[in-house]
Amino acid sequence: MQFDFQDQDPANVQGSEMTSLGKKVVSSAAWAAAETWGRQVAMFAVFIILARHLGPEEFGLATLAMVAPTILATVVTRGIPDALVQRAEIEPIHVDSAFWLLVATGATLSALIWGFAGVVAELFGEPLLEGLVRWTAIIVVVQSLAAVPTAVLKRELNFRLFTLRTLTGTMVGGTVGLTMAIGGYGMWSLVLMQVAKAIVETTVILLGSSWRPRMAYSYARCRELFGFAGPIVVQTLWTFVNEEIPKVILGLFFGPVAVGVYAIARRPLDLLGEFLLGPLAAITMPAVARVQREPDKIDHFFNTSVRMAAIAGFPAFVGFAAIAPVAVPLVFGPQWTSAVVAVQVLMILGLQRTIDSLCAYTILALGQSSLVLKLNMIYTLFSLVLLTAAAQISLEAVIAALVACNLLLLPVFLFYVQHTAHIDVSKPLAIFPRLAGAAALMFVIVSAWLLAAPDDLPQTVTVAAGIAIGAPIYIAAAVLLVRADLLKARDMLLSLRE
Repeated sequence: MQFDFQDQDPANVQGSEMTSLGKKVVSSAAWAAAETWGRQVAMFAVFIILARHLGPEEFGLATLAMVAPTILATVVTRGIPDALVQRAEIEPIHVDSAFWLLVATGATLSALIWGFAGVVAELFGEPLLEGLVRWTAIIVVVQSLAAVPTAVLKRELNFRLFTLRTLTGTMVGGTVGLTMAIGGYGMWSLVLMQVAKAIVETTVILLGSSWRPRMAYSYARCRELFGFAGPIVVQTLWTFVNEEIPKVILGLFFGPVAVGVYAIARRPLDLLGEFLLGPLAAITMPAVARVQREPDKIDHFFNTSVRMAAIAGFPAFVGFAAIAPVAVPLVFGPQWTSAVVAVQVLMILGLQRTIDSLCAYTILALGQSSLVLKLNMIYTLFSLVLLTAAAQISLEAVIAALVACNLLLLPVFLFYVQHTAHIDVSKPLAIFPRLAGAAALMFVIVSAWLLAAPDDLPQTVTVAAGIAIGAPIYIAAAVLLVRADLLKARDMLLSLRE
């Protein structure tokens, strides 16, 4: 396999080469969408069944057990692999060295998680956590084996194998989880489901990838990757720490039941975010990295991508917030009614993700990982102060504080992105007020329907009718307000294909 990619003067790039790149981007987006959507649909179906068999405490304990591997796995799945994707010129020794370094790191981190499992259990006052945490330690070393082969596939914009990997892992892991949950194994079904999923996904990548590691290692080549990888590992690690802070604070102040409620409340947000924004996010970094010396193309890609994400994201997040009072207990079971308010508040984060997630991946592709790290550090201070203060009040107050932390820092993030990465963030933001108006109209009408719906009407009919009422209202308002932007999004897709 050839890893040499020489820099080219954009003025000398032939039209056929750009056409080939455009087709690869479109194909990659399609496969990324298939992977993301297939995984989310399958996992959401599994999650629904598990939620109906398990309670908040069991979900909470399993969620707390996954905190350490979720954070530490980023050391082997991000950074070095991202550097392999982003680097303009690469040699086989870079890839071999990265593989052995990450495998050794993964094994070390898994051993640390295993050894400190008892400390974690004592911290939360839950003895059952010790055994759960030790089993989750396996995930880190398993994921380290697939990190470099995955990076090679991304560098080639070859996302096809990822679809098979994800769907196979989800089906096998889901089967393990459902079988154990029905068999009465409680929280163990959730933990071992994740372990099985990681093992199967790694196996598919290792067997399906044409790249094989050689017994070769160069410290000098690893150092060449560290310039980009070091900051991105730290910032990604920091990002995941920030993601886990609410779980830790809820676990310390309210116990595993509150953590379970939060975990359920996050599922619709994560599902919609991955379903709508996942494909765009997946191709943003490799696509921008390929044209990183052509600022006009980057700005056009960013501008159109954010508009597309917002057009699809606003009705999805706002619409789910509208139907949540009926949809949450209907889908997950009546024991989860207490999660309704948390679900509605968290949908605000989905609206924010339509802009900041694509911002982050774009500036990472341009080598500006230090900016994301600095903002993550500021966010940590904000969240620790606000979430701890809100924990003195209630679970819902903690969720509201989480949203407030993100919204307060968004303008700062956008300001620095524009001035550091030279991206005009104002162009795509111009569409947001009009989309918010269309979504707000939909929310009011759907909420009115839920209040007026007869009490004896089946919940499934109430939710389906709410969607049937809200969707055409949003579409009509969006066509009226943002028709030009819809046409631009269509033109971008056509230009990539042609």
